[in-house]
Amino acid sequence: MSPINFIAGIFATIAAATTTPVAQPGKIRTFGDWVVGCDNGGTCRAVALMPEADGAAYDDWGGPVSILRTAGSDDIFKVHISFEPGDIDRYQMIVDDQLVDTGAIVQGDYPVEIVGEDALKVATAIIKGRKLALRGPGGENIIRISLSGSSAALRYIDEKQDRVGTDNALVAKGSKPFDAVTPVIPLITVDHWESAKLVPETSAIISLVEDSRCKDERYGVVEDQVYPLGRRGNRFRALVLISCGSGAYNFSSAPFVGEYVEDKNTDGGWTFSPAKFDRQPSWGGEGTDPLLVNAGWDNQNQTLSSYGKGRGLGDCGSAENYVWDGDMFRLTEASAMPECRGAYEWITTWRANYRKSPTAASAAQ
Repeated sequence: MSPINFIAGIFATIAAATTTPVAQPGKIRTFGDWVVGCDNGGTCRAVALMPEADGAAYDDWGGPVSILRTAGSDDIFKVHISFEPGDIDRYQMIVDDQLVDTGAIVQGDYPVEIVGEDALKVATAIIKGRKLALRGPGGENIIRISLSGSSAALRYIDEKQDRVGTDNALVAKGSKPFDAVTPVIPLITVDHWESAKLVPETSAIISLVEDSRCKDERYGVVEDQVYPLGRRGNRFRALVLISCGSGAYNFSSAPFVGEYVEDKNTDGGWTFSPAKFDRQPSWGGEGTDPLLVNAGWDNQNQTLSSYGKGRGLGDCGSAENYVWDGDMFRLTEASAMPECRGAYEWITTWRANYRKSPTAASAAQ
């Protein structure tokens, strides 16, 4: 490669990394008793669901099996199994009455984690099998999983990672060599203002609530939240989360951004507008003012989270994380589980990184 082309390639890579595309979370598909999805970085995860047939119950289920594969040249491949290990310290994995793997059980999020060639061997058995069981050393049942749809789910990963017809595919195998390309994760530049403590007074919040759609959705004890977004010159901003209805396990908030201009010659007070998002929070839906669920705010990093449960068990729903860029909230991570069938292993559908702008960082020093 010539020096000119090499340098041009470097600048093209930098431009791709620093340009913030419109956030487009990946889709999640269901195949039989398995669900699968990929993020914009090409990392895909397939997750087993509680079987719909055979009258399966939670006592038989035990927990989900998930298979994760990255798209880049690192080709990280893992099989995760989530359950409560109790006193059991070893496992045997049985697929259609055949032993396919055995090992130690550890404490943590994944009591069983199988990686590399061992994970590939397990995935191959899953693709060809009908049922999977994880048993303790005495033959006691830990989990039982249906493999219906697993082959289609893993073929979907082959398609999304451009492995179809290659010698590196899981299901759609071929003879072509696989040419891995590591996707570029978007890098968001944020412009955080100088730290300040000024926030709207209570009377301003009351007026905002009275003029909002949340006025008739506030039941029982409600709690509005206000956080400073900083100052620039004589301008101050604040994030206001208005309580906007609640259920047994979901608490909704309508986010607003308030601005105050300090001027000794006038007292204009605070003005408010619905917070802007580059990708609308999934709970509120597109085409409406944004709505967050079980919202969380990190003041130091100026990040905002929304976590909506589809039901109290927490085995389905959607979640988003955003960073304040100085003008709007930009999506940095999204995950979801559309099927309420016992899978607590949600699938990531979007990832982005962020950094402070050089101007804002130097001003803060």
